[in-house]
Amino acid sequence: MSGIEKKTMNFADIQSEYLGFPNPYKDAPSCRYDHRALVAYAQKVGKSINDLSYEEKLAFIIK
Repeated sequence: MSGIEKKTMNFADIQSEYLGFPNPYKDAPSCRYDHRALVAYAQKVGKSINDLSYEEKLAFIIK
C-alpha cells in the first residue's frame, strides 16, 4: 500500500446531521388497519395474522 489512508463516508453520521432521526411515535406511518389490535386478536385466538380469515381482519380495517 502507499501509506495513504482513505476516508470513507459514514451515512449514519450524514443522516443525523442533516435529517435527524425520525420519531416513530410522532411520525407514525399511515396504515389502513389497526395493527396493534389485530396482533392482540390473533394472539387471543391462537392464530398468526396470515391464518386469520378476511372477515376476521375486516373488523380492524380503518375506514
